[in-house]
Amino acid sequence: MRRRTSERMAASARPVTNLASGWYVALPSAELRRRPRRITLFGKTYVGWRGGNGRARVQSAVCPHAGAALHGGKVVDGTLECPFHRWRFDESGACVFVPGRRPPARAAVTTLSTRERSGYVWAWYGSGTPRYEPPDLPDLEARRLPGIRSFRLADPTRATTRRILENTYDPDHLVALHGLTVTGEARIAFPDVGEGAAGGGAPGYGPEERCDATLTWPAYRGALGTVSRAFGLNAHEFTLRMRGWASCQDIEYYADGRRLYRMILAVTPIGEHHSIQHINAAVDPDGAGALGWLRALVHRAEVQVAARQDLPVFDTLLPGDRHGIYVPGDEGVRRFRRFYQQWVEVPERG
Repeated sequence: MRRRTSERMAASARPVTNLASGWYVALPSAELRRRPRRITLFGKTYVGWRGGNGRARVQSAVCPHAGAALHGGKVVDGTLECPFHRWRFDESGACVFVPGRRPPARAAVTTLSTRERSGYVWAWYGSGTPRYEPPDLPDLEARRLPGIRSFRLADPTRATTRRILENTYDPDHLVALHGLTVTGEARIAFPDVGEGAAGGGAPGYGPEERCDATLTWPAYRGALGTVSRAFGLNAHEFTLRMRGWASCQDIEYYADGRRLYRMILAVTPIGEHHSIQHINAAVDPDGAGALGWLRALVHRAEVQVAARQDLPVFDTLLPGDRHGIYVPGDEGVRRFRRFYQQWVEVPERG
């Protein structure tokens, strides 16, 4: 069902506006194999394929010769071959072969900067050279490592990238939406500017690279507290440590200083108000034997349930920022919004 939903969204995708420069998930690594794949990103159609060395590439899907779709072609000798006239394009996008004649000098396809990290193929959105690298968490790929339990989610939504990512900076919704009944209040804190926090970069050097934050909340109470104590999962203080970029997040979850899981939160911007929210998580060992496995399942359920609770709200959020009334608990969201806008490139006027 989710795959069919994302396919329908791709078919109706419109160009994305107000999108921050950064790394976005083109597709999971496991889905890019020997044959080229059609990818819809930023409201445009691209082709994903692997070159002769297995390295992933994301390029414009339209052949500059007669407009054929390159994702209908095949990989030949480390090049991408068009299905119509057999023109071939290398990993840089240059046309390197035309049957019976020399390739035209101007024949080329646009190639996006591409990386393969943390189980995803990432594509850079924005002009110029990428200013940073996507998060690289090898433990997310260590699926056979004893004691590590990992899982992924990929959920289509009508929310924008910014809406998806700013949700992590909203401590009030932890209680209001997810029902985390706690003995005190949930809080968010930011490091000083220059240590990864949001803020204006040095003159001439652009915005800060990240908007890091730490969320904390005290022990669970009520029915949630009773159940969590029974499984040894309650704590005096829970902590969510986040490295936040304008397009993705690296999140670690702790209970009284002991890490319970780590995850990547990323986005595929298919089109305007059409996105896929990606979560790739690795649950740390939390005890030996059956109890350890049970706790791991509980942590997995926490992430899955929270993500699925967010989606119905994401799908009904009104576009824009002008509606609504801000309260002190919204300062984290407002701070991220200011940071995010620093990464949105303003089109040049002709």
